Amino acid sequence: MAAARRKKESPDVPLAPLPVSKPRKRFYMQKMPDGVGERAVRTGNFRSGARAQAMADFYGSGTLLPTASNQCSMEVLLGELLSELDLQEEALAPELLSDAWRKAVGPALADVSTLAGVARGRARILVKHPTVRYEITRLKPQIIRALNQILGAGTVRSLVLASL
Repeated sequence: MAAARRKKESPDVPLAPLPVSKPRKRFYMQKMPDGVGERAVRTGNFRSGARAQAMADFYGSGTLLPTASNQCSMEVLLGELLSELDLQEEALAPELLSDAWRKAVGPALADVSTLAGVARGRARILVKHPTVRYEITRLKPQIIRALNQILGAGTVRSLVLASL
């Protein structure tokens, strides 16, 4: 009897599917203050913004700063960092380097090694054999002294050895 009543109460009309709401957008793209590029920003709700503003008012920090006030693109940031570095250094001529190397170490070592360049006080030396590397390592202080006499005081502070 209960089954008969249940059948009687159920309508013969098919049920309509439930409406599907659009998913809430969690991020939006914001233009950078300098006008170059965009960044993804998490969308906030009114409640969390009001809570943050109430805390700022309570502690007397005034109004909250906008999130974009302290942001810039990577291009601008790298430009500022690279401009602060002293990357412009006078390059020594290759002929000057080879003559200085030959005078500093003599013809025997100069035939099996070369002075590739000097940058930021480090002289890069290319060697052909491990034995030559050992000899140059053993004579480092004398070589640095001789190179500084030829190229100018303070030009070379250390030697960096690499295989040819």
